[in-house]
Amino acid sequence: MLRSRKFIILLVSILFTSVSLAQHPNRKKIDSLKNLLPSKEGINKINCLNALSEEYWFAPRVWPDSISCWANEANQEALKINYAFGLGTSNQHLGVAEIYRKNFLTAEKYLRLAYKTFDSIHNNNGLGWCNLWLGQTFYAENNFKDALACYKKSVHLLGKSGDGEGEGKVYAWMSFLYEGTGDYDSSFYYCTKSLMIRQKMSDNVCIAGALTNMGHLFKVAGAFDDALDYYKQSLQYANTHDFNVRTTNWNNVHESIGIIYRLKNMSDSSIYYLQQAIQIDPENQLTRISLGETFLLQNKYDSALNIFLHPIEHFRKENDNWDLMRVLLDAGKAYDGKKEETSALKYASEGFLLAKNANVKPFMIQGYQLLSKIYSHLHRNDSAYFFMQQYISLKDSVNNKQFLWRLTTYKKQADFKKQMDQLALLDKENKIKEDKLKQEALLKWILIACLLIVALSGFIIYKNLTLKRKNEKLESRHKQAELQQHVTEVEMQALRAQMNPHFIFNCLSSINRFILKNETEAASNYLTKFSRLIRMVLNNSKKPFISLEDELEMLCLYLDMEKLRFKDSFDYSITFTNSIDDGNVFVPPLLLQPFAENAIWHGLMHKEGHGHLEVELSIDKKVLTCAITDNGVGRNKAAEFKSKSVEKQKSMGLQITTERLALLNKDHDEKTFFNIEDIRDNEGKPVGTRVILKMNYKDLTEIVSENIITNQ
Repeated sequence: MLRSRKFIILLVSILFTSVSLAQHPNRKKIDSLKNLLPSKEGINKINCLNALSEEYWFAPRVWPDSISCWANEANQEALKINYAFGLGTSNQHLGVAEIYRKNFLTAEKYLRLAYKTFDSIHNNNGLGWCNLWLGQTFYAENNFKDALACYKKSVHLLGKSGDGEGEGKVYAWMSFLYEGTGDYDSSFYYCTKSLMIRQKMSDNVCIAGALTNMGHLFKVAGAFDDALDYYKQSLQYANTHDFNVRTTNWNNVHESIGIIYRLKNMSDSSIYYLQQAIQIDPENQLTRISLGETFLLQNKYDSALNIFLHPIEHFRKENDNWDLMRVLLDAGKAYDGKKEETSALKYASEGFLLAKNANVKPFMIQGYQLLSKIYSHLHRNDSAYFFMQQYISLKDSVNNKQFLWRLTTYKKQADFKKQMDQLALLDKENKIKEDKLKQEALLKWILIACLLIVALSGFIIYKNLTLKRKNEKLESRHKQAELQQHVTEVEMQALRAQMNPHFIFNCLSSINRFILKNETEAASNYLTKFSRLIRMVLNNSKKPFISLEDELEMLCLYLDMEKLRFKDSFDYSITFTNSIDDGNVFVPPLLLQPFAENAIWHGLMHKEGHGHLEVELSIDKKVLTCAITDNGVGRNKAAEFKSKSVEKQKSMGLQITTERLALLNKDHDEKTFFNIEDIRDNEGKPVGTRVILKMNYKDLTEIVSENIITNQ
């Protein structure tokens, strides 16, 4: 037994020095996930809900109701948006909750739904975990063949997805399965494999569980002292790493220690540890059954029966045959102790039949012994003798297997110890050589380090000098660019300043004509509109950009003045062909007025009959398009009238606007241009002119940003 303990300590120390295969997931705390939940929507919300659900079955204590609560919400949300992964995960968690409630038929229903979903999206990890949990339901139902098939599928799928945590759990359950059927070699092999994986993952919770599993194996093999040693190692490991061992039905270390003390006929110590286990997990029905078995040892049959009879119908309803055969045999022992042999025979027979059909040898041994005892009390000696023979035969067979297994295991431990001693001697001899080599290597590394420091220092100095020169060049270019931009702004301001006298001259000429014609009312109306317009022009002409709303207001004022001047000989319309927020679109000021002026003076003024000016605006991909259309005489006819005119006035507004657009394109990376085309009827005669102006505009955020930079 001492060798067994030394062997496992050596095994653990070697496994800790191995390269890590994977790391147990760093799960967020429940409170953190709850704080994150209100800010999540859609798929992220479903994933957060499933993470909360999963946290409750990875917590130190399992909470089936909380698992179901969060998984149900995730399931409903996933159904709304048809999120397959979220749906499969939530169904799997609902199945896990039912396993912990011992509702195995319900659990199987949810797990098969989850399996179908994961299979449809080819998710190997999800399929692997579904097989693992399905295996546990079959195991509880004593269906070991299907359980083993599920475990093997699970190991394959989880291995493909690189889930070491899942592999370690599957191997642990395979160890339990082989343990229950008396195959101790296979059980020890898979238990060791589970421990190795969990050690390499540095998964402290599962390492403690794996040590507990090893204790289970030695318990069923009859090595109670070794089992107790492993259980206490698990408890010490948990306390050293500052966490509580998880309280599931198979790895509650306090319950396991309590069971060992019962098997060693130490009932007081057994009750002490079992009550501690119940305090950790009050809802664990199996821990209470273990307490009832200790009451049997103390001949407290009524107290034991109160525990044993309570879950029987639930186990039978959910097909939990493993726990059912245990509690039925326990109830038979309690009734036999009370000398109520009829009831004892009823429960013992049903429990034994379940154990025999599943070939669970430890429970079969209990059943043979109990039935022999009951039949003896009923004075049915033939039956009592038959079951006693079966009991002795099976127990001897199992004891022989247990003895051979322990003997083989101890031999392996001894061989392993010899190998470790030889390695220790070799290590001692090599250490002296290594110390000398380390001293020589240290001097060599010091020299290399000095050379590297010198080279690195030279490289840093060179890079700093190069960077300084680059910064000087960039600063010089930046200053040149600022100077060039300043020159451009001055030129633009000069051109805008030229627009003011040109525009004012035209307006004053119109007012003068009204006065000469003695049209005082028209002159007054005209002067009122002129004062509003001139105020806007003077204010806006100082700005590089104004809102489209202000630009159109100035244009309307101008067109109203011209209508008044020409006695309503034309009308106009301004329309948006698509949705435009004219308060958020910024363009250079007085850009549209010269084109409207040109259309009136050279097109509509010479037209016989009523004229019409149409301004259409649209926006597409940050480009503002403005089409100014008149139904005037056309460009050719306008040129004839112009040649006959005495004044032969040059269109200063259009010329200045052309120069402004050229500067805008050159220095502001804008793509603004205009095109003039004639409009002809079906016979090819000119019936008007259209000017199409395209420009990149700025929005409010760009204007604000530029103003902030300018102010800085």
